[in-house]
Amino acid sequence: MIKKIAAVATALTVIASPAYAVTFTSQLGSSATFAAPTGGTVIDFNNGTNVPAGFTLTGNGYIVSNAESASTGARPAFSDGSAYLSVLGGGAATLASTGAGFQSISLFLGSIDAYNTVRVLSTTGAVLATYTGSQFVVPADGNQDVPRTNRRVTFFAGAGESLGGLTLSSGSNSLETDNVVFSVPEPSTWALMLIGFGMVGGAARYRRRKTAAAFA
Repeated sequence: MIKKIAAVATALTVIASPAYAVTFTSQLGSSATFAAPTGGTVIDFNNGTNVPAGFTLTGNGYIVSNAESASTGARPAFSDGSAYLSVLGGGAATLASTGAGFQSISLFLGSIDAYNTVRVLSTTGAVLATYTGSQFVVPADGNQDVPRTNRRVTFFAGAGESLGGLTLSSGSNSLETDNVVFSVPEPSTWALMLIGFGMVGGAARYRRRKTAAAFA
């Protein structure tokens, strides 16, 4: 059982930074991770720029595309062939709730580049955290085919916070995304987060003990 938990923990990259109340997990791309997780409101762009009731899509310099590969973007790897959102160079698109707050927001990012940026917003539109493509994968070189640069990224609210949306922007063509899900995370997801935080905390305590012993 311990080995199984350890294996699951290493399958996810868990990032926790004291600078951000928001945390995220990052999963390698596959047909399974491209599929939208259940239990939330899915925005899949299959109706173009029309989004579900209770949400808005605003900004400029973005398109909804079906192109497998074009100058305006490439369909995320492991896709089911459906439409996706492509944010062009210098553009920005904000997906936001018009009222409700959420504990997690998940999205599949295609061909992640260093010049891609994701800002996580509160329910009032304030920026809670900002991440670039290089924080999701290194190197963030925009490879269109491999799991490394095509990932499902899930953001989690900090204690006492709610997430209201995401602003996606890109310094060049393009940032591509599909199957965005606004939801409250399943208990198993929280368990994985706690495992990751426990490993980080345990490593920090070990380093402190080792340093204390060296000066004793």
